[in-house]
Amino acid sequence: MIVVRRLAPGDEQVVAELAELEPPDADALLCDERTFYVAALDDGRPVGFVFAHELLRRHGEGSMLFVYDLGVEEEYRRRGIATRLLRELASIASDRGIRTGFVITNASNEPAMALYESVGGVRPNDDDVMWDFGYVAR
Repeated sequence: MIVVRRLAPGDEQVVAELAELEPPDADALLCDERTFYVAALDDGRPVGFVFAHELLRRHGEGSMLFVYDLGVEEEYRRRGIATRLLRELASIASDRGIRTGFVITNASNEPAMALYESVGGVRPNDDDVMWDFGYVAR
């Protein structure tokens, strides 16, 4: 049975298992009240996740949710896990009073486009553009 829940302090091993390269600072991720890390667990083993941040705003509503990353292991796809992850994230956002959110993806990523539309996402503009910036850490 797949369990979907927000990760919290004590889930550092789950964060390490979900890391693609090297484990991040799990304490920082799990203790930050504006960082949301939701995992799908199959008998305790992570098989999917959604990672998001609450962004404070200078105008309009006080904050907005930025869905930064989402993934489901290939053998678990097409089972509704990503939908469950996004619905749990929406519930967390609602509990915090966050009324809007956004995600960035590529129009060519048809599975992602279909998923986000299926959970109520609306594409406001056809001409949105994302720019990447590189910074030198000091």
